Amino acid sequence: MINFVPSQINLLIHFWSRFCFSVAYGYSFIQLFVLFFMLEILSSDLHSRITFFEVNNKKILTPTLVPVVDPRDNIITPHEMKHTFGFNFLITSSYLYLKRYGMPNVHSPPIHQTLDFDGIVMMDSGAYQILAYGDVSISPLQSLELQSLVQTDIGVILDVPTPPSDSFDEAKNKMEQTIERIELSLDHVKTHDKTLWTLPIQGGKNVSLIDNYIQKVKEKNYLDYFSFYALGSVVPIMASYDYTTLFSMIHHARSNLPYHIPLHIFGAGHPMIFPFIVALGGDTFDSAAYILFAKDNRYMTSTGTLILDNIQEFPCDCEVCSKYTPQELRESPHNERIRALAAHNLHISSTEIKLIREAIRNGNLWELLEQRALSHPNLYQAFHVLTDLSKKGFFDIGTPITKSGGLKIYNHLSFDRPEFKIIRERILKNYQKNSESLYIYLLSGEKTPIELFNLNPELKDKLINHLSSADVSLFLPFFGVFPFELHETYPFSQFVFSNVIDSIILEKAIEVTINYIMKKGYSEIIILPAERKEKLNSIRDKLQDKLQMLDKVELNVYTSKEKSEED
Repeated sequence: MINFVPSQINLLIHFWSRFCFSVAYGYSFIQLFVLFFMLEILSSDLHSRITFFEVNNKKILTPTLVPVVDPRDNIITPHEMKHTFGFNFLITSSYLYLKRYGMPNVHSPPIHQTLDFDGIVMMDSGAYQILAYGDVSISPLQSLELQSLVQTDIGVILDVPTPPSDSFDEAKNKMEQTIERIELSLDHVKTHDKTLWTLPIQGGKNVSLIDNYIQKVKEKNYLDYFSFYALGSVVPIMASYDYTTLFSMIHHARSNLPYHIPLHIFGAGHPMIFPFIVALGGDTFDSAAYILFAKDNRYMTSTGTLILDNIQEFPCDCEVCSKYTPQELRESPHNERIRALAAHNLHISSTEIKLIREAIRNGNLWELLEQRALSHPNLYQAFHVLTDLSKKGFFDIGTPITKSGGLKIYNHLSFDRPEFKIIRERILKNYQKNSESLYIYLLSGEKTPIELFNLNPELKDKLINHLSSADVSLFLPFFGVFPFELHETYPFSQFVFSNVIDSIILEKAIEVTINYIMKKGYSEIIILPAERKEKLNSIRDKLQDKLQMLDKVELNVYTSKEKSEED
C-alpha cells in the first residue's frame, strides 16, 4: 500500500485549504480524514504539490519523471539510472517481459533482481503496445498474473487505449471495454495486495468521456481498490503537439479524481511540457523519449529539441557535453553516440524536474510556465487552458496567497495568475465601501505603491486625507483597481513589472475595474494620475470611455497637467 509521511507543520499550514477544497468537492468526513492525515504536502503551488510517497518501504519524492526501461536490453542500465542519474522509480513493460522471458512462474526472480534495481518498479500492462502497434498477444488476466509473479511494486490493469484517430463512438466503446476489464481484474487485485494497483483513465481526446468514465467507475465503487491513477492515450496527442487537448485531458482527470491519490501520466515525454503536467496535477509521468530521441540523434533541451547534425556548440555543461564536442559525438561509434545522447537527455530531464520542484517551493511555478510557453507556438496557444482554469479556481487549492518573493509580471499572461484571481475575489467579497464616491489613482507599475509613496510622502498624505470623505483606490495595469488601504499587503507592493502594457492586459484591467465599481455601486468616480507618466493618459482615456457607458455614475477625470497628485 501507499503511505504518505505526515509533516505536522505542513499539515497545520495546509489544513484549512484542504478542508475548503474537500467541502467544495463534496468529500465525506472519512475522506477528509484520509486527505488530512495521509497526504503530506511539503510545498504546493497551482495544482502541484511536492510529496513523499512510500511503496514497499521505498520512498520517492514527487513530482518526478519515471524513465522507461526494457526488461532486458538497456543502453543505460537500471542500476545506472539510480546511482548515476538519481532515478529511484522506473517503469517497464509486461508485454516486453513476456516477449523477452516468457511467462514467469512462482520460482521466477523478482523484477528488481532481473533489472538489478532496488528502487520502485512499475509495470505497464501492455496497453502502450496496443496503442502503438494494435492488439498484442497478452490478455488482461495474463498481464496481471505476470506482474504479480515478478513482484512489481506498482501494477497496471490492461486497459483499451483510445487514440485520437478514434471517432467518439469508437472511443466510447473502448472506454466501456476498459470498465469491463476493471471488473474482470477485481478478484486478482483484491487477492494480491502486495502490489499497489493502478487504475487507468481512458477516454482520450474526448474529455467528456474521461468525465463519464470516472463517474461510472465511482458509481461501481471501483476507486476503492486502487491506490494509483494513470491517464493514458496521451502519446499520439503529444506527438502531434496538441497541447491544448493534452492539458484538457489532464485537468478533467485530476479534477474528477480524489486528491489524495497520486496521478500518473503515461508517456509524457519532453522536458518542456513537464512544468505544465505538474501544474495541472500530474504527480509522476513516464517517458522513453530520452532513449528514443537519442536513437534518432535528437538532443533535448528544456525548451525544445536540437538535431545533432545541426549543433555547433552544446548549450549544456553535463558530463556528456563537457566530454564531447558536437563534431566528436557525431563521429563516435553508433552505440557510444546513442548512450551519450541518452545520458544527456536524462540529465536535462532530471534537471528540469529539480527546477520545477524549486519553482513550487518558491511559489513561482506560474512564472516558469510563462517562460516555457514561449518554447513552442502550440504551447503558447495552449496557455489559454491554464488561464481559463485559473479563472475557474482550479489552481486555488495549492496556491499560497503570500510568498517568500515578489511576483514577476511579464505581460497579459500574468494577469490571470491565480494569486491575482483569488485576491480580486476576496476584495469583491470582503471590502465594504464607506462612501458613494471613489477616487481612482492611476499607477504605471514602474514603481510599487510603497516605492512611490516613499519618494512622494505628500501624495500618500493626500490619499489618506481623501479617506475622510471618499473611498480611495489604486489602479495597476496588470491587476486593475484595489483599495488604497491594501497597498502595503502582498502582492501590491511586492512585484516587478516589465512595463509592457499591451491592449490585452489593459482591457482586462479596465474590465476588472468596471466590475469593481458596479459591484460596489459607486455613484461618483474621480480619476487622477498618481505619476507624471505619458502612458497614464492612454489608460485614463480608455478607462474614461468605458465608465461613460455606465448609468447613474458621475465621472470626473483629471489630466496630469490639470491635477497630478505628484505636484
